[in-house]
Parts: sequence; C-alpha cells; structure tokens
Amino acid sequence: MLHVICLKWGDKYSPDYVNRLYKMVKNNLNQPFKFHCLTEDAEGVDEVIIIEDLPELGLEGWWYKLVIFQRGFLGLSSQDKILFLDLDIVITGSLEPLITYSDKFCISSDINEDRYNSSVLCFNAGQYAFIWESFWAQKEWIIKQMHGDQDWIEYVFKEAVIYPKTLIKSFKLDLDAKVQYSFGALGKALRNHFSIFSPKGEVAFPHGTSIVLFHGKPDPKDVIHEPYDKYKKAPWIEDVYRAPSMD
Repeated sequence: MLHVICLKWGDKYSPDYVNRLYKMVKNNLNQPFKFHCLTEDAEGVDEVIIIEDLPELGLEGWWYKLVIFQRGFLGLSSQDKILFLDLDIVITGSLEPLITYSDKFCISSDINEDRYNSSVLCFNAGQYAFIWESFWAQKEWIIKQMHGDQDWIEYVFKEAVIYPKTLIKSFKLDLDAKVQYSFGALGKALRNHFSIFSPKGEVAFPHGTSIVLFHGKPDPKDVIHEPYDKYKKAPWIEDVYRAPSMD
C-alpha cells in the first residue's frame, strides 16, 4: 500500500495547504493510497485525511519530518511505500513516475543538483530507522550545527537516488521564472515602489513534470496573480488548485 505523508506544524501553513495537497495527490495517482497528515493541530483539515498526532518531542518545524523514519512508524511494513510531500509543492503531473522510479530511497534535489532537498521523499517503510535513531541520540548537537532535516539525511545516508529534473523542477531555477537582471538592492527597491519595474510575462506550465518545488520565497500563492519581487507570475497554479477532484 502507498502511504502519502505530509507535515503541518505550527501556523506557517493553513489547513488549506493540507486539503489542496490531498486533492492534487488524488488527481495525480492511479493507485490506491492513504493520505496522512502529521500535525499537532488538525482543525480545518478535511475529514477524509488521516490525522496522525505529532508526539511532543521538543522539536520544531521540519525536524519533525524525521519521525517518518522511526522503526514501526504507523505500524507500516517493509511492503508499504511512503511518499512524503511538503505542503508548499505544486503537483503538475502524474506522481506514478516518482513512485516507480527506483526501489531505492529517492529524494528531490536542492538548489545544487547534487544535494538533497527533502520536499519529496519516497522509500519503503522501516528500512531507514538508523536515520531517526542516529538523529535522536544526538539531536541537540545536530539541530545546533545543521540547517535542517535534509542536511542530516544527506550526512548520514549518501546513497539516496536523486530525482531528475525532468520529474521535479524548482520554480526559482528551472522554469525561467526569474528576470535576467535583478540589479540587487536597488532593483528590489524599484520593484517594490514602481510596478513598471516588475517582471513581465508569465511562467509557462511545466508539461511532463510531476512536481514543482518552491524553495523559500516566493510561496505558490505569491505568484498566482502578480509577480513577486524578481519572479514572474504563474497563473496556472490557481488552475491546479481549482481543478475538480477526481473520483
């Protein structure tokens, strides 16, 4: 069985992000799946989504993502596959190629294509408990020394398969979203005060791609109706969000 997992911690992302992610997943999978949301606050999350209460572990934010590697997580067996998805991704095509890409641990790439980005993870449950166990044994040092969970995953497990850019693209880097010349702080000030300096045109829909990642700002909602700083608008995001749910 395929289990799709997302994490909602704190108030950075509203329940709408969880509900939209579920709908995007449902519209882009051809196989049975269960959709789980790890959260400490399930208010506003659609009832069809399985709520998994986050344990109080003294962690914050993305560090909670590492619990998916716990031995016995959700009682899943090695025959179960986990697909973890960040809330701020936009699904633009079938997820099947991600699930079938490799039997090994798969992860999306970061700004540097040789580095890990944990926005998308796919692996068989129960096979990588050492990632959690080694983190938990020295979590204070790791949290102090590293930026986030993906840095620890990369540090402790270097054999992951990185998804190709044909399947997962970065909004900032791969879609011609950024103006060619931004002119630093002066350009930012001009764009903030005078719309004539805002980026012109739109980001084209990435046909043939499964997922578009959003690293930091802008978030998807920031570029639906207008440009954001040096990035062009992408109205097709709203079309993806509003697509009717496939039964």
